[in-house]
Amino acid sequence: MFGSVLKNFLSFFLMLIIVLSISIWWGVKKFEKPSDYLFEGTFTINYGDSFNTIVKNLHDKKFIDNPHLFKLAVIIRKSHKKLKYGEYEFPERASMKDILTFIVNGETKVHKLIIPEGFSNYQILERLRSEQLLSGNTNKLLAEGSYAPQTYLFSKGDKRDDLLTLMIEKQSIILDQAWKNRAIGLPLKNKYEALILASIIEEEASLIEEQKIIASVFLNRLKNKMRLQADPTVIFGITKGEYSLGRGLFKSELNQYTPWNTYRIQGLPPTPITNPGKAAINAATQPAITDFLYFVADGKGGHWFAKSNEEHNKNVKKWREIEKKEIKK
Repeated sequence: MFGSVLKNFLSFFLMLIIVLSISIWWGVKKFEKPSDYLFEGTFTINYGDSFNTIVKNLHDKKFIDNPHLFKLAVIIRKSHKKLKYGEYEFPERASMKDILTFIVNGETKVHKLIIPEGFSNYQILERLRSEQLLSGNTNKLLAEGSYAPQTYLFSKGDKRDDLLTLMIEKQSIILDQAWKNRAIGLPLKNKYEALILASIIEEEASLIEEQKIIASVFLNRLKNKMRLQADPTVIFGITKGEYSLGRGLFKSELNQYTPWNTYRIQGLPPTPITNPGKAAINAATQPAITDFLYFVADGKGGHWFAKSNEEHNKNVKKWREIEKKEIKK
């Protein structure tokens, strides 16, 4: 009789193992199987969402079809406290395993924030405020020139101040590297003066291939104790970068003193006049080698360069003729 009981117990135990093994096999296959749904839109985990809320939302929006299995897998993997909030965009037909991996790793959807070269602090602030996917307030910026114009990647909910901090770090690295590799004999006292000059180059050079030549003009003028006479510095003294002047400068404005007006002051202005890009900073520290002291627009987006005032006046005359023709049109 005991043998019969033992035999029945072993049969039951074996059957239990078989059922359990099949269940585990089925569960693993189900967990790793690509979804039957084509996912649409994004999935957001809000800060403070509970584990149960996250699973319910995933199921309600058809990102997972078996919430109980998903919960069990999360618990077995001890991942229920590792789920990160944010906005997610899962690949088409992602499995429950793929979805869990995304959320645990915090692989949130990436957005782009473009800060063009030559943006003023005011323009950067306006762009940050207008990006509704960012969070937090930011009201005060450092001096002009402190922020690197680049394309920045961010996730929904990232803080505006964190992006500003990243821009500062990027600009500091760029400036440090450029100053370290600077040409010998520059009439610049320190890297901050290089940044100031780069900001003027950024505003003057429409063509990136002219930046090093324009840099050489300003550096040659500094060496010769000549005033820079850069129109963008006059404009910044008027607008402080808070708006576009939208017109040419009046003669009275060229003669009006501001700390930035390089028609009135000797040397560089006290601060940058915009946030220059890497190319402009490199141009300021590694300029072209020229004898040019003057330049004027050529009407095609570039400039004519001159070594003497006489030659420059001829170029100015050509530019005036182009202006007259444009007005007549």
